[in-house]
Amino acid sequence: MRKGLFFILSLIAAAFFISESQIIARDADAQSASAADRISMEQPQDSGQWKGNDLTVEYHYSKDSGQMDLSGEVRFSYSLVMGYTDLLSFRLAVIFLDQNGRALQEVALATNRGTLDPISFGRSIHPPPNAIFMVFKYQGEVAEAGRNVTSFWYLPVR
Repeated sequence: MRKGLFFILSLIAAAFFISESQIIARDADAQSASAADRISMEQPQDSGQWKGNDLTVEYHYSKDSGQMDLSGEVRFSYSLVMGYTDLLSFRLAVIFLDQNGRALQEVALATNRGTLDPISFGRSIHPPPNAIFMVFKYQGEVAEAGRNVTSFWYLPVR
């Protein structure tokens, strides 16, 4: 009888250990961005263009002594500009990542409403010292003459 009880308790402990390991692994990945989305911040200054499904971000950054000046412009996709008249809400943010792509800090860059004209942004930021990459995150809502509200977003960190 003792062997049977020990065996059952061992199975329960093993199942608990395996399920906890899966939860820990899932949580570790839950706050990271894929390598395809990461923009390297190795250089002291750089310019580039990041394209999402709904918009393009043209950006420029320069870093010096722990401070980063990040500026640029958001241009909405042709399908948004041609399909909708009203920008009900919009938010663009940058997320700084460590060498493994894990999120360290999120900073808002631009918020807007009104038309789908290009949106300029510029911020002086103190990214975390171990930030190696950055990714852009956005979310918004558009409508056609105040009707047919459509949401759009991109969340690179999962």
